[in-house]
Amino acid sequence: MNWKDIDQRQLITIILCAIGTFILSIIRVQVDAPTSAIGAVNAYASLQDVGIIASVMALGSPWGIIAPVFGIVIGDIVMGSKNFIIGNIIIRSIMALFVLAFAAKVDDWKKSFVIAGITEAIMLVMFLVYDLVIIREFKVVGITLLMQFIQGVVCLVIGAALLRYMPVMQPDKMLEIRRPVD
Repeated sequence: MNWKDIDQRQLITIILCAIGTFILSIIRVQVDAPTSAIGAVNAYASLQDVGIIASVMALGSPWGIIAPVFGIVIGDIVMGSKNFIIGNIIIRSIMALFVLAFAAKVDDWKKSFVIAGITEAIMLVMFLVYDLVIIREFKVVGITLLMQFIQGVVCLVIGAALLRYMPVMQPDKMLEIRRPVD
């Protein structure tokens, strides 16, 4: 990652991806779930995963990971979801890496739904573990899991459409999956 290699067009795309994902992360359905240990947990469902997929398709590596995660973290700060910032940095980066590795291989609907589905499954499983470790109250974890499930289903459908119809803008910046030759 060299700052001198960024031209004006790419800089505008990076900024638009960060702002777009920020907007997608603040347009949310939010539920306040109070806990005894850490106070209010603002569980939410938003379209931020769609921003991750679009950013990866538009920017490739590394900016397709950095820009949407930055937008999501700023969205969490603005909306008061402080308990999810660390989780979003880790989990959304892993999701972006997964999309980065497999998005260029999508050429039909089946593959687009598989990639989007696995991406959302990564989010659900990892946030379940994160919530159990951080929140530690099953009622609140259940509310959070329900919100993330709703987000996962909606983002799966929209993400599959993006993977199917949005071309990879910079194929040279996508990850290559190496498989052994049989």
